Amino acid sequence: MKSRRSAVVQYDREKWTFDCEPTLSDSQVLDFCRTGYLVLDGVVDAATNQKALDYLNGDRAANPSFMPEGWTEADFERVRGSHEPGTIMLEEWYIQNVLLNGAAAGALRSLLGKSVGMPVVVSKHSTACPAPAQEWHHDADCVFGPELYFVEAFYYPQDTPAELGPTEVAPGTHYQRTQRETHEEGVLTSASAGSIVFHHQSILHRRGASTATGTRHMLKYNYWRTAPPVRDWIVEDEFDFHTAHYGGHGQYQYCAHLFIGYAARGRRFGSWAGRRGRGGRRIRYGGRTGMV
Repeated sequence: MKSRRSAVVQYDREKWTFDCEPTLSDSQVLDFCRTGYLVLDGVVDAATNQKALDYLNGDRAANPSFMPEGWTEADFERVRGSHEPGTIMLEEWYIQNVLLNGAAAGALRSLLGKSVGMPVVVSKHSTACPAPAQEWHHDADCVFGPELYFVEAFYYPQDTPAELGPTEVAPGTHYQRTQRETHEEGVLTSASAGSIVFHHQSILHRRGASTATGTRHMLKYNYWRTAPPVRDWIVEDEFDFHTAHYGGHGQYQYCAHLFIGYAARGRRFGSWAGRRGRGGRRIRYGGRTGMV
């Protein structure tokens, strides 16, 4: 799924949160629940992308907007040179144009509710290409379940076609631990410079195989929920919970539970049952069976 709507963002530096109007619709939120990922192609401007590349390559001087309490200059340089260069999140240009990017913020607000918690750790995934594909894996800290408390982001500051080995995801594998052989393919998140890819933190993924020569940069970080879920994204007049497409066999129960919980219709969601196809699924909730 792709989205390009943008939002005006209110940023609370003290709480390290932001808020804005949601930009995803019922169908788009459901699509994320079903597939587990969302691509925002080319949403970060070219000047910011170049600053990010220069920063990661050590060609741009640091200019932090604030310094964490207790940090020394030696601490700063140690962190900047590590595989978790959190100092980039102190740069005002990065905060405003990447972390608080309008298109990204609107999507996150739709998925995580009001007062979205901002990243506190960033991981640098820089690969010398060409390189083979990784093994398929779930991140070690993934949590499976019918709730969504975190959304993980990948930021590509450069054009990242298939030849540079973008992250590959296996749609629909965020519900439970899944095994996949190395030769089995998924969906490459190939994208232009300035793209941000969101995915459910538990989705099966890997670095794709690369054939080009050069360095592929990608930054990974997480946003998190601070407020209970509620259906306050863009409501579609024609959207029908009863006939919506929650996925196929072995998937729709989890997707429905996740989406209905999102819509605050799952406060008493106990169990679910379904024996019919896309056009007539019945969901059991709150001790009753019927249209949700």
